[in-house]
Amino acid sequence: MPESVPLAGEPSGDTGSAALAGRPPGAPEPVALAAGHVWGFLSALRAAGVTTALPKQADLLRIVGESPPRDLTALYWYARITLLHDIGELAAFDRVFTAWFRRGGPQDDVPPPPAGESEAPAPQGPGEDDPAPREVRPGDGVEASTTSTYGRRDFDADGDRWRSVTRALEAAWPAALPSTPSRRRRPARTGDRLDVRHAWRRAHRHDGEIVELRRRARPPRPRRLLILVDVSGSLRRHTPDLLRLAHTALRAAPARTEVFTFGTRLTRITSALSHPHTGRALRAVSERVTDADGGTAIGAALREFLDVPRFVALARGALVIVLSDGLERGDCAPMVRATARLSRLGHRLVWWSPLACSPGYSPVTRAMAAQLPHLDHLGGVRDLPTALAEVRRLPAVLSGPRRAAARRWPAPGPGGIRS
Repeated sequence: MPESVPLAGEPSGDTGSAALAGRPPGAPEPVALAAGHVWGFLSALRAAGVTTALPKQADLLRIVGESPPRDLTALYWYARITLLHDIGELAAFDRVFTAWFRRGGPQDDVPPPPAGESEAPAPQGPGEDDPAPREVRPGDGVEASTTSTYGRRDFDADGDRWRSVTRALEAAWPAALPSTPSRRRRPARTGDRLDVRHAWRRAHRHDGEIVELRRRARPPRPRRLLILVDVSGSLRRHTPDLLRLAHTALRAAPARTEVFTFGTRLTRITSALSHPHTGRALRAVSERVTDADGGTAIGAALREFLDVPRFVALARGALVIVLSDGLERGDCAPMVRATARLSRLGHRLVWWSPLACSPGYSPVTRAMAAQLPHLDHLGGVRDLPTALAEVRRLPAVLSGPRRAAARRWPAPGPGGIRS
């Protein structure tokens, strides 16, 4: 078994670090030794029966390079979350990690941080496979990340907890969707034009006498519904319910609804989500979406959507609903420009954020404050019950003035905006 190389910032009391500190001329660089050690760890995982895809191994190396772990506990969770996809392989994973990085230390389910190296407590929680999620303060943006990862997630792992609410949502969507007059006229009792062809045919049957007048009108038809769902890591707890909400809309209006997901990539999931059974539809989405629980690139994803002409056609004149917390890292200008164009293209632009469910929420991040004037409504949706309340509120929103979100959520002053 190769000798482990300590991480940057670890105590150098072991023999391996001393050897590196006084290496003879021509010896390998510490960076090369560390890289070889990580590759050896990945090879040992495969030898131990832990199946790890090559893109996930590349993700681990990229994450470690962009955000070096402070201690072994952080490295453990980096590797476990990125590489491990089957809980049945956890014991083998822990054994290999202990052998390569802890040199025979205790093989606990969650390795404790070495004494004096980190003040961050090790994640705990009975029966949990992932570290305990941090509580997100409204608008603080601490959970947003730009790191792009490759991985899939089972969105139906928890099952359907809201069966009665799901049925209520399917019944509420048709009444909530806006309508527009169709282009073709059809026979009607009342209308703005006479049905001359019908009157001529009836007159032939009555020796040329016009005995009945019919009219033609343009009957209403529902507008197209476009739903964009954020599947980034900051919405990990809410993503399954948000996808179930999109599924209820697709079942209520299958011919007029389009659904996309975005995290660091844009994915069209309309066909995958079209199965009438919720569980099967979500499992199909799990196979299609490859950037779940990863970084956040809202501006890039919306720009990619607007760069495709056939996607732009789906947004033109549609009710556009974005399910996202709006936590964008980096420059928010592309996100604001894309939101402004979506607002001009669509009939209405509605933004539903889980953070807005908090009574003390305010759009204080720079991105949300900048795009607030382009939104017709900013509401709070974090699960199916809150989604049902927002769907029932849609008729009042659609009948009101355009770009009215800034009236309910006034933008903070320059001193209150957070980057």
